[in-house]
Amino acid sequence: MRSYIRHPTSIPIQVCAGGDDGARVRVRNLSAGGLCFITDQPVKVGTLVEFEIPVTKPDYHGSGVIVWRREHSMREYEVGVRFTSDDEYFRTRMVEQVCQIEDYRQRLALKGRQLTSEQAALEWIERYSGNFDKQASG
Repeated sequence: MRSYIRHPTSIPIQVCAGGDDGARVRVRNLSAGGLCFITDQPVKVGTLVEFEIPVTKPDYHGSGVIVWRREHSMREYEVGVRFTSDDEYFRTRMVEQVCQIEDYRQRLALKGRQLTSEQAALEWIERYSGNFDKQASG
C-alpha cells in the first residue's frame, strides 16, 4: 500500500546525479514522498540526486535517492526517487501547487488553448500564486 498519492504530471525538472552537470527530464508523477521521471541515462539504484523543480514558487530544490529503475522503452528508463528532505510541509505544498498548475493547463486545453506545462506554470504563478499562498496561511 502506498503512503502517498501519486499525481500524474509532465513538468520539466533538472536532475544532477553524482556530481554531474545534470539533465533536464520530465516528471511522470509526483507525490509528497518522491517522484518518478523518464531519462535516457541508465542511473543506478541507490544514487543520490539533487534536483530543481522550476515551476513552483519559489523553485523547489531538493534531494533524493533513486529507489528503483526499470526499462521504459529501448532507450529510456523510468526512475523512482524518494525525497530525502524532512520538510514534509514544503513538499506537500509543492505537490499541491503542481497539481493546481496541471489542472489549470487541462482546463485551458478543454477551451481550446494548448499550453506546455512550463507555460501553464508561468501563467498560473503570475495569476494565482498569491491566492495560493494566502490559502496556506489561512
